[in-house]
Amino acid sequence: MVNDIARERAIYQALKAVDEVAAALQTHLLEEHGADPERAAEQSTFTNSLKLLRQARERLGNGLRAIEADNIAETDDISLRSE
Repeated sequence: MVNDIARERAIYQALKAVDEVAAALQTHLLEEHGADPERAAEQSTFTNSLKLLRQARERLGNGLRAIEADNIAETDDISLRSE
């Protein structure tokens, strides 16, 4: 059976991967499609997608905080924090 530490590391890795994909999509929407980053921006397909990605990343952040990701990130070899 997987121990708690290994489970938390696996959850951390999954949440970080999804967050990185969401960040890449946000960047793409901003740079390639001109989505307006302002929260009160006029609605468009790209701006609505950007809002959904922002919500998803907020939830991912909540999940990362719940598993105390700061402690795990300190030993994460691929974390940007270690650069």
